[in-house]
Amino acid sequence: MASSRELMSKRWVMGRSIGRRIEELDPVSGNEEATHLSLEVRYGDAVFAHAAYTVAFARQVAIPSIARILYRTGTGDMMHDVRRRNDDTLLFFGEILHHGHSSAHGRSVIDRMEQIHSRFGITDDDKLYTLGSLAFEPDRIVEHLGVNVFTDNERESRFHFWRQVGEFMGLDVPAARSQFLHWTLQYESRYAYTEGARAVVDQLFADWQDRWFPGPTKRIAAGVLLAVFTDDLREVHRLPMPSAAHRRAVPPAIAAYLKVQGMRPHRPHRSWSDHFGTRHPMPLDVPTLGHRTAIAPRVE
Repeated sequence: MASSRELMSKRWVMGRSIGRRIEELDPVSGNEEATHLSLEVRYGDAVFAHAAYTVAFARQVAIPSIARILYRTGTGDMMHDVRRRNDDTLLFFGEILHHGHSSAHGRSVIDRMEQIHSRFGITDDDKLYTLGSLAFEPDRIVEHLGVNVFTDNERESRFHFWRQVGEFMGLDVPAARSQFLHWTLQYESRYAYTEGARAVVDQLFADWQDRWFPGPTKRIAAGVLLAVFTDDLREVHRLPMPSAAHRRAVPPAIAAYLKVQGMRPHRPHRSWSDHFGTRHPMPLDVPTLGHRTAIAPRVE
């Protein structure tokens, strides 16, 4: 089997070779490489990353305390510049996934996220639930669609990746994947409809539509995303049921898409940052990433 160095030295690598490399990695000690290869390389197309992020974000704002911080009575970044807000968040995740949570760069990005979060009084439990949504949402999406994509090694590696991010943030993350999944599902008993959360979700749908569906195809955009949402997530946000045509067409279309992604050649160094970080000059100036508190003009 190809070593990590051999894999990364190539310009293009077949998806099956990437899959074999993931399976030879230990899910604890090799969680950074395995998660990068899985989420950023093999299944790292921007449209899939954005879809998974959107569903995970909708889960997060189903928690009223999280929705309140993001909506901020209509003044939050999500409400006045959703594209930039989504790009910045996906760039944060891309940098952590690409460089690893144990690298100096990865930890500087985590520190920057924590600096931003500290301004809004986000609780440790809400932070932990956000990590849970990142760790488990890819699996929940494919399970909901009846698609078998990720292996046990990929799922376990992803859990250890986000667990170690959480530990660096000072969070008390459950030590086993099953325990963290149980905690995450139990936390969802707090789900409740709020007008702020629905406003944020409507913004997420608008960005999804405008980003990926040009011209006449816009009319099918909402139905595609609704078909990826689970029933409980649609219900808490009072979203409509996708049409019968969407329910029939979307799962097999995504299954075929992911099958192709699993086999086709990929660039082993590609990252979510390649797509979602284009508004930022390189190398990144980490202290300026993300939300910045507006400074009132000085009155002489």
